[in-house]
Amino acid sequence: MRRRDDDLETGGDRPGWLPWLTGVLTDKGYDLDRRGGRTRLSQDTGLSGGIITRLLAGEPVSYETLLAVARGTGIPIDQLLIRTGKALEGDFSLPPSKISQAEVSSGKLLSPEEVAAAAGVPEEDRPWFVTMLRRMQKSGTNDGGSSAGGAAAEG
Repeated sequence: MRRRDDDLETGGDRPGWLPWLTGVLTDKGYDLDRRGGRTRLSQDTGLSGGIITRLLAGEPVSYETLLAVARGTGIPIDQLLIRTGKALEGDFSLPPSKISQAEVSSGKLLSPEEVAAAAGVPEEDRPWFVTMLRRMQKSGTNDGGSSAGGAAAEG
């Protein structure tokens, strides 16, 4: 029985994006050959074990599944969409690498919000990230930006 979204991938061939995805997930510490690694991936992404199994079998995936994988693992959503064939590189205004280079080479100081966006921090984590950057900026101006002050104070 064919599923609705099987039209993109036919036959028993594994899709070209699967080795890339499993490699990235392995690099991020998910041991996909063991049940514990798949369970952790399921917990981190909020996806059921069945969806994880189908994903790692190379079956067609929905946008919602890719979004959950991106949010749970930190893999940039644009890369997931491009690699799985759901989007083209040209669908994005500028690749993230070019955005980062343009902002840094412009000499303009980036706001904490811009740093979060350039670093690919997930939307739900950005307020926390921005707060931490602002605290680091404050502490850097109070002690001259040196970490030696803390060590000297400790004796």
